[in-house]
Amino acid sequence: MSLIQETFLETDWEEAEQAREARDQRAAQLEAQGLICSCSTLYRVNDGYRVFLVEAQTPEDEEESRKPPKKKSGSRRPKPKEGRSTQVDYR
Repeated sequence: MSLIQETFLETDWEEAEQAREARDQRAAQLEAQGLICSCSTLYRVNDGYRVFLVEAQTPEDEEESRKPPKKKSGSRRPKPKEGRSTQVDYR
């Protein structure tokens, strides 16, 4: 599994737009290499500055993440033994 995550902080650039453009350029580079990319804009809780995020993964990983999870068969709870009552009488 190959997952790449890169962040571009708004505070590291003179203009926030430059950070976003750098993130978009990096996503384009990774897509040119055959990776599947997604871009997000997050906000830091402490000061509200933006964090531009690019996540990239190989196409095989993307296909695996789209598959529905396998169904589990049967219940794993133990069955009560014959002749025993599971009811409790509190008197």
